[in-house]
Amino acid sequence: MNARIDRTAEWSPETDNPPALLDVFQRQLLDYAPPTCVADRQGNLVYSNAAYQLIADYITSADRARRDGEEIALVIGERIERFTLRSQSIEGSDGLPALIATILEPQHDHEWTGTALDSALERLEDITRLVTDWIWETNRNLVLTYVSPRVNDTTGYHQIELTGRALTDLPTEPNQTLLALLEPENRKPFRDIEVQIAGRDGRIRDVQLSGLPIFCHKSGDFLGYRGTAHDITEIRWRETAIRKARDDAELASRAKSEFLANMSHELRTPLNAIIGFSEIMGGEMLGPLGSEQYKGYVHDIADSARHLLALISDILDAAKIESGHMSLSETEVDPSALIGSAIRLMTPRAQRAGLTLKAHIAPGLPNVLADETKLKQILINLTANSVKFTRPGGRVDLRASTSESGELVIMVCDTGIGIASDDISRALTPFGQVESHLNRSYEGTGLGLPLAKSMTEMHGGTFELVSQLDVGTTVTLRLPESRVLRA
Repeated sequence: MNARIDRTAEWSPETDNPPALLDVFQRQLLDYAPPTCVADRQGNLVYSNAAYQLIADYITSADRARRDGEEIALVIGERIERFTLRSQSIEGSDGLPALIATILEPQHDHEWTGTALDSALERLEDITRLVTDWIWETNRNLVLTYVSPRVNDTTGYHQIELTGRALTDLPTEPNQTLLALLEPENRKPFRDIEVQIAGRDGRIRDVQLSGLPIFCHKSGDFLGYRGTAHDITEIRWRETAIRKARDDAELASRAKSEFLANMSHELRTPLNAIIGFSEIMGGEMLGPLGSEQYKGYVHDIADSARHLLALISDILDAAKIESGHMSLSETEVDPSALIGSAIRLMTPRAQRAGLTLKAHIAPGLPNVLADETKLKQILINLTANSVKFTRPGGRVDLRASTSESGELVIMVCDTGIGIASDDISRALTPFGQVESHLNRSYEGTGLGLPLAKSMTEMHGGTFELVSQLDVGTTVTLRLPESRVLRA
């Protein structure tokens, strides 16, 4: 397409010799003239000068089809160049156009350029007013040559007051990163340099500076920096407030947990004394009490003290878990024996409630590596919970087996009042009790299920509760295969 005419080629027997015409034409046009080309009748390009060859790839067939005097705009890289198309036909001996010469006259539209420049400046001004950041520019010595009006919102200073000041002088304390920008080897983009700037009212503002070095397009000389300043004072205030609130909450929680953990001896000692003395009086070890009514009072005192001791123990255990003071004392444990012990302990209570309590243990159940006391507490808590919330005539079953993956699986199933699906998460929350006319009549702290869950997870196990109102509840705990001891 862009090749010059082949002067040795013959044209056609029925026309004049085109090369001869082109020789005259080319002598009158220099390669430094505006973009010029010559095409034959079929539209084949037979000549193009150097200026045309530079823009030939950007000219489309639609551009070539334009008529004399029409304008075309070529998108060349990131700029737009405008031309006026001039065409001239060259006749052959037959009187018909043999060649078409086309000249693209560059447009020097100063008015259009000025309008575009005004639009660009107006757009820049709008942006600098709309954005929350303020814009700045410096010379090569980091002296501010421009500051956008938005700086007044941040510092209270007018933009003119800051123009002429060094960027490095704005922070309340010298910033080494900014000072290093004065060195030639550090002339590179930077982002989020955090400094503190004093406003007109004396208040300190936290500001993040980001910038780019500016170089001359022609000479490549370093001219200075251009960048933005982002006020992050409010963000830092919120972060500080959140951090303080979190620290205060953690301190209060830690103080509460430590207080409860340290109260173990002080709370349990008097209760043990009450239980011990009431048992001595109930057994009349030192002689008869006299009235039978006194015996009833003594038994009530002992039962209430035991109940209170159990509640305090649960609260202290929850506090230890929360404060991270609870640890495992691991030994080899026979889960069959633990389940049997829990059954024996809970049978009298189940009988008084008119329930059936049974254990279903798979043959050859292996031992596990666990904290025997805590594992027994888990079983007792779950069984006691099921007994408490199961109506007379119902049943509670404890099942133990190993899964295909080798886990120890223990299930406590009951036919009790159940829990609504929306209330399960609350039931597993410490001190959380589900509101119901059926279960609010029972005493308790709401710690049985959460403690069982936490202690199971301390063993690396999983705790799952599935329940349905008026159908029953099934709690499944799984100890990992790594804790199962094979013979």
